[in-house]
Amino acid sequence: MSLAYLAAIVLSAVGVGALDARWRLALFGDPLRALGAIVGTATVLLITDLAGIATGNFRLGASPWMTGIEVLPHLPIEELAFIAFLAYVSLVAFAAGERILAVRRERSGEAP
Repeated sequence: MSLAYLAAIVLSAVGVGALDARWRLALFGDPLRALGAIVGTATVLLITDLAGIATGNFRLGASPWMTGIEVLPHLPIEELAFIAFLAYVSLVAFAAGERILAVRRERSGEAP
């Protein structure tokens, strides 16, 4: 049993959170909207995972980097952490892209 993969996901989320805090992009800019978007996106991704598991398309593979803890059959705890991280990093990237485009428009004098 290893916590390496789960620790890497958590460490990556902390890094994205630091960027979010510095630039106030998502959770640190508008927490309620951000949490709603993260929970909604994570729910869709989890449903997709569960459908893949139910149809036999997704199976739990053996890896020395995983904890071996399964929330449900073929659904390791790392998958839940990854789904939450994927939703958060996607929201932060989208918000950063919007901010960059807004600044470029403002500098060029274009109307929004």
